[in-house]
Amino acid sequence: MEFTRQRVYEPHLGEPAAADPLEVEIVEKGRSRLITSSVCYALGIALAVLFRPAGPAVWTVVAVFAVLVAWSVWALARRIRLLRMPAVVLAPAPGQLLVSDRTVSILLPGPEPRWVVVRMPRSKRLLLARERRVFMLGPDARGRLVLRVPGSIIGQFGRVRTAPAPESREPGEVAPDAVGIAFVRELRLRAALVSAAFLAGGAFVWVVAEAGAEAFGFPRPNGVTAVFCAAYALLGVARPLQVRSIARAVRTQPWTELGVTLDTPVEPHASGTGNAMGRATLPDGRVARVRFGRQPLDLLVNVRETQRLWVLGAPERDRKLVAGVPGHPVLGHVRLD
Repeated sequence: MEFTRQRVYEPHLGEPAAADPLEVEIVEKGRSRLITSSVCYALGIALAVLFRPAGPAVWTVVAVFAVLVAWSVWALARRIRLLRMPAVVLAPAPGQLLVSDRTVSILLPGPEPRWVVVRMPRSKRLLLARERRVFMLGPDARGRLVLRVPGSIIGQFGRVRTAPAPESREPGEVAPDAVGIAFVRELRLRAALVSAAFLAGGAFVWVVAEAGAEAFGFPRPNGVTAVFCAAYALLGVARPLQVRSIARAVRTQPWTELGVTLDTPVEPHASGTGNAMGRATLPDGRVARVRFGRQPLDLLVNVRETQRLWVLGAPERDRKLVAGVPGHPVLGHVRLD
């Protein structure tokens, strides 16, 4: 089966990413989330200090929260600095693109050996090996940069080094469906981690409530606490079910292309998702409303840029369908009304 290349979102060459209002809004959402997270971390530290009898565990919690805040501030500052730099395209020839189990290494033009080394998920490594084309923001004075594969607004941070990553090798031939298969596996892994985090969060709330009752005479956990913990646990179960529906559609349903017009700008969230609404023309000529609720930004920017919507299965009204871009690590859901 031969792969057919699709038109996808790409940064505007020679322009800084910050020229796109969506990029600026994503950064603003990240800044707001950082402020909220810092308040939550401070609250967690305050609670840990209150439970001083816990001993070394208190300072472990304090250290974890402090590291999270420091890392978040550093990552946000680095992102803002790189978004001000113009986008350039790299098209590595044979021998100039090497991959390892976790990284890609790309040789930059010039008399001296300079390699861009970036950690990437397997799906994007396969896409890069197939496309031989990637977009770079940077590098800055310290050699830091961001790489974005075609069709993605979410990039990976990397650095310029004098040698490729250890154990790197030439990529082999990429099967037409290899990117999609790898991306579904990554979605399953992320869903499992999110599920575990939510289940642990529900248990943590119950344990803290019990500890507060023992140490300070607070009210013991009751029905309200149980409902809250159960709701948190259900949120953890929901994500794997969503990924299961995506995996089933990828495995069994054909792609259908629809023309679409977005009636609202993409509204990003700090979690890498966003909202949008618009209209799509169905194969029978009817027009259906489309709604994207907290769907991946990579999906939304491709719809915005190309005015095309790819769905898996028969596009009918009053259905929630899996949407994405064929051959790219872009998958989510869309509602047709």
